[in-house]
Amino acid sequence: MLARTPPRINARTWLAAVLVVSSWVGSVRGESEEEFFESKVRPILVERCEGCHSAEKGKIKGGLALDSFAGWQKGGESGPVIVPGKVDESPLVRAIQYHADGPQMPPEEAGGKLPPREIELLTEWVKRGAHDPRVVQLKRGGLTDAQLKAWWSFQPLQSVAAPSPTAGVLAHNEIDHFIQARLAQEGLSPSSEADRRTLIRRVTYDLTGLPPTPEEVVAFVADDSAGAYEALIDRLLASPHYGERWGRHWLDQVRYADTAGENSDHPVPDAWRYRNWVIEAFNRDLPYDAFVKEQLAGDLLHANDPAESYAQGVIATGYLAIARRFDHDSDKSMHLTFEDTIDNVGRTFLGLSVACARCHDHKFDPISANDYYALYGILESTKFAFPGCEAKQQPRDLVSLLPPAEWARTI
Repeated sequence: MLARTPPRINARTWLAAVLVVSSWVGSVRGESEEEFFESKVRPILVERCEGCHSAEKGKIKGGLALDSFAGWQKGGESGPVIVPGKVDESPLVRAIQYHADGPQMPPEEAGGKLPPREIELLTEWVKRGAHDPRVVQLKRGGLTDAQLKAWWSFQPLQSVAAPSPTAGVLAHNEIDHFIQARLAQEGLSPSSEADRRTLIRRVTYDLTGLPPTPEEVVAFVADDSAGAYEALIDRLLASPHYGERWGRHWLDQVRYADTAGENSDHPVPDAWRYRNWVIEAFNRDLPYDAFVKEQLAGDLLHANDPAESYAQGVIATGYLAIARRFDHDSDKSMHLTFEDTIDNVGRTFLGLSVACARCHDHKFDPISANDYYALYGILESTKFAFPGCEAKQQPRDLVSLLPPAEWARTI
């Protein structure tokens, strides 16, 4: 006797059978709206609709999500798709019934028109009021609002009490207390205090990047007054070399260069103006919030200010103007320049990468693809000065340092 292989049942046939059986069972025992949705409607939405209309999966064609009550209630780009209790006024029903005067869903490439029984069940669901118990927390960047607020790296800094001073060990301030506590934890002893000659060399190198002169060393070693060290610090902070030393670190962060970066690495003759602005900002102790705003929008902030203030605002936006150019003809690759700028804004000002959101919402950071393209839209609508490139040597779109009204008057 030959053994017969049981006939194969594909997923669609199996689902249809389940729906028929569950429908018969439900009609016998008088199921609730909750049971009707869970047993008959949800399987159809999951199987047939969520491949293209799921916020959870990041697939929201036409702006429509059908994986939650809030999703279909909000509707898509054309508005709400379900009017509970009103079949004829619900675009979703007309779509699955394949009316000729509107969209037909699912489309052929997604499996085509639903079987009659599934159309009947979805229509009945809408007719009965479209009960839907699915409540989801909207997510941004892969996390709910509550999870984002609790994420460790975005917590505000908290005040921490300094450890008690270590007996018998010299400490000048509370920072020393923290250092002493950690040294004790590791079983280490603090080094002896630096002598005055070593101290002036260390602090001068640190604040200006230069060695002290022999005369400065002699004067500091001989000055045994109580305020000698504080006076030394004040003198070094007032030095123009302080801005050169510490402004350089910022220029490294913003990838400053005197050339454009494309194939021929075209020179940018006026880049030095932004470099000097950064140095001067450090030397005049410009507050950090103003330091950031000036570089992102200095021309707008000072649009109605006197000529000198406006000029400085324009120069500050050199941060954006020095964004790297790409390829032989950089005009054709400005999308890469925008990407470079967005990535640097994230890394420099936020301490995190934004560039990944070009393709997908961040899984942990609260950065979405919508955020990325909102930034892209701002940059794309901004006129970038063109320094020239290998294919087009002539610079253009350079920004005048005169205010717009003054510039127009001189033409």
